[in-house]
Amino acid sequence: MKRRRRILRSLDLAEVSAVDRPAQEGAGAILRKSNTMNTQDIVKEAVGVHVDGQEPRYKADEYEAALLAIARMEQKPSENVVDAMARVASNGNPDVTALLFAADRVRARDAASVGKSNTMNDNLSAILSEADRVSKGAPPTVTRDAAEAAMLDLAKREARPGESVAVSFARLCESDARMQKLYDLGHAADVAEERVALAKGASGDERFDRLLVDMARLRKRAGETVEQCASRLLHEDATIRDAYAAVHGC
Repeated sequence: MKRRRRILRSLDLAEVSAVDRPAQEGAGAILRKSNTMNTQDIVKEAVGVHVDGQEPRYKADEYEAALLAIARMEQKPSENVVDAMARVASNGNPDVTALLFAADRVRARDAASVGKSNTMNDNLSAILSEADRVSKGAPPTVTRDAAEAAMLDLAKREARPGESVAVSFARLCESDARMQKLYDLGHAADVAEERVALAKGASGDERFDRLLVDMARLRKRAGETVEQCASRLLHEDATIRDAYAAVHGC
């Protein structure tokens, strides 16, 4: 008699442990952490802009931050954010298409309203100059979010006739030195923010501060530094507060 297989669709795990003799060799365990930015609402609104012609309610960088959040959520253990973004973009994900469309529409609207059609190019040029400076050993003065937004701007500017921004992004990630410099700039900015947060410390306990900074890197909102996110988590996250109390014996 053939053994019946069942799929578990709702399961609460109290513990995940490593063992010396696994029951299912080769199986992988994937843990995902939620992003505090309301990505789902932004995506839903972007789809309305793309499909139904609604007027955008968010800023261009908020749509792009949601796009980067999707890339981070879909990021495989062996991938960096750039590779994840290129893969998600090349798959023709409708949410990604909607977010890019909405961001473009906001920029076009803003440019028309203030008569500055070169705003994106001016900002991109400034970030590229910063990336070149950092590649020579200078400390970064911009955030990771700014560097990653510039990567999207570069893909939009360099898109070929008939080529979508998503395909342009994937192409540039493979061969364009400017894209690599922008990625390196984002990484350097991330490391710099982390060092500042660790140097200030939240508890005086090195292990707790390291954990808090790691959490802040994963959960920081668009435009928020690692240090600012760490401070917010100490006030808003009950688990973090309990861990802080345990460190201090409160």
